[in-house]
Amino acid sequence: MNKRISCFISLTLILILLLCGCMHKESTDKDEGLSHIYSENTYGYYFDFYTADSKDKDRNGTITLNAYDDDMFFEVENSGTERELSLQIFVDYKQVPIILDDVEYDTFIIQADENFSEAYQFKLATPVDTSINHTLLAILTAGSNIYTSLADFKMSNHYSIALDHVLVFAPNNSLYQANTSVEETQVVTEYQSSGLFLNSDINGRGRKLTREITVNAGEEFQLQYQTGGYEDCEEVAIIITMGLEQVQINNQDFILCKVENGELVSGIATLKAPEEAGLYEIMGWVVKNPFDADKSEYLPLDAMHRFTLNVE
Repeated sequence: MNKRISCFISLTLILILLLCGCMHKESTDKDEGLSHIYSENTYGYYFDFYTADSKDKDRNGTITLNAYDDDMFFEVENSGTERELSLQIFVDYKQVPIILDDVEYDTFIIQADENFSEAYQFKLATPVDTSINHTLLAILTAGSNIYTSLADFKMSNHYSIALDHVLVFAPNNSLYQANTSVEETQVVTEYQSSGLFLNSDINGRGRKLTREITVNAGEEFQLQYQTGGYEDCEEVAIIITMGLEQVQINNQDFILCKVENGELVSGIATLKAPEEAGLYEIMGWVVKNPFDADKSEYLPLDAMHRFTLNVE
């Protein structure tokens, strides 16, 4: 009797092990090529940016071209749920058009299903001065068709992968330096934080999240920003988009702030609403030491909590 029970238990264990092995193989086959989405980030999507020469090399924050219209590549993978993704390219922190499949785009939209993987070839649409090197920022945004004011999920600043590079035409070229004045800011001492924060509390330094702001078409309006808090940084640039298009801040394409000694600083950003009524998602990013030629840290930029602008 004991031998029969022992044999039965042994056979049962063998069947369980075989079944688990089959299930593991099925899961592995299904997720093949997408496993790094889970292991390398928590976004559920993946973004890579490279040239033909750098594709199989470690990323070091440098994109090297011979001419402004040489081909570049980006790769997008998505898993878990359908997403609309958008790509925007900035040269010297100013949004520029790109050409992809002979079509010019200011913002390139991707409709990705839950098991998506695609590489794209593109080039810059407008010339840049090749006698100097430039900054090249590539931003992939997830949920670009979603409005925070209409969504029922928690507000987030984890909706993008923004990768900053130096665009090199010759190793000995100097790097473009912006003729942009530094903003007047105040040091925030009430609390510690880092990154970028925007809301409508222009008379104080509150950090209450703003899900929606309502303004009139064409109206100028103001937001409070807080930025900095980085120990290894002396200056930051702030970029804001409205409806997936870069918007001027204080009459400039971007603003610069001094943030020495890990300071968190606060200031006022004046923006102009679009002339057409509708909903526009406001998103923003902060670039540490923007015109430093060393981009080897190569980590995604910090983003602000996105919110919706309701233009009436």
